[in-house]
Amino acid sequence: MKAWIWFGAMVLVASPLISAADLAKVNGRAVTDQDLRDALSSYNEGQRETLLKDKTTRRQVLINVIDQMLLMQQGEKEKLDQDKEYKQAADLFRRQYLANRVLQKNLSGKLTDASAQKYYELHKNRFSTDQARAQHILLADENQAKDVMKKAKEANADFEALAEKHSKDPSAKNNRGDVGMITRDSAFVKEFKDAVFNTEPGQIIGPVKTTFGYHVIKVIERKIGKPLSYSEVELKVKNEMQAELIQTYVGKLKGQAKISIDEKQLEKM
Repeated sequence: MKAWIWFGAMVLVASPLISAADLAKVNGRAVTDQDLRDALSSYNEGQRETLLKDKTTRRQVLINVIDQMLLMQQGEKEKLDQDKEYKQAADLFRRQYLANRVLQKNLSGKLTDASAQKYYELHKNRFSTDQARAQHILLADENQAKDVMKKAKEANADFEALAEKHSKDPSAKNNRGDVGMITRDSAFVKEFKDAVFNTEPGQIIGPVKTTFGYHVIKVIERKIGKPLSYSEVELKVKNEMQAELIQTYVGKLKGQAKISIDEKQLEKM
C-alpha cells in the first residue's frame, strides 16, 4: 500500500577507512548501498534495481548522496539542526512517517487483488460512465443546512437564488450553485457523488455531510452510461477501497480518542 500520503558500480578495496559494506566515507561517515536506495525512494523497487545496475547511474547517485551529506554536515556545523524550523520539519516528518507506517502495518494485508475484485463486485454501480448534473448549497453547520433545505423544498422556491444567497462555496456567486455535469470519477468527494448518483432528477436531498460542510443538493439531470470492467478500473477500485479502509480505521481511532476543536480559534485563522 504505497500511498501510505531525496549514479556506476564501484569496486572498492577494504581498508581502515572504508569497510566492505560501505561505498564511501564523508568526513568519517559511511555512505552505504542503502543510502543510494533511499535516494531513489521516489521510484518503485523494480525501477531502483534497474537504475542501480547501471554503472554510470549508480556512480551519479553516489555523488549526489555525497554532495547531500556534505551539505548536511555543514548544516550541523552551523547548528541549523537546532533551530525552530528544523524541529518543525522533523516533527512533520515524524508525524507523516508514523501515520503511513501504522496504516501500512494494519491495513496493507486487507488490500489484495482478491479483496479488490470482491469490492468491485459489491460496488459495480460506482464504476460506470454515468453522468449527472447537480446544483448545491454549501452550509457551515447541519441546522443551517436543514433550514435552507426547507426553503428549497417550498413551492416555487428558486434553488439558484438560495445558493447565491446562502452557500459558502466561493463559486456560488458566479455559478449560483450549479456544478455542471459530473461523472463517477469527477474530482468531487465520494459522499457528494454518491448522493447525486443515487438521486432521481428533480429531487432535493440533504444535508449531505462532507469534509467541506453540509450540502443541500438538487439533481437536475442524469444520464445512464455503461458499466466498466474490472480491468478498466482496477487502479480506481484499489484507490477507493484503500480510502475506505483508511477512513474506517481512523474513525475507529477517533471513537477511542478525546478530541476537542476550538471553533473560535479556527475561524480566526
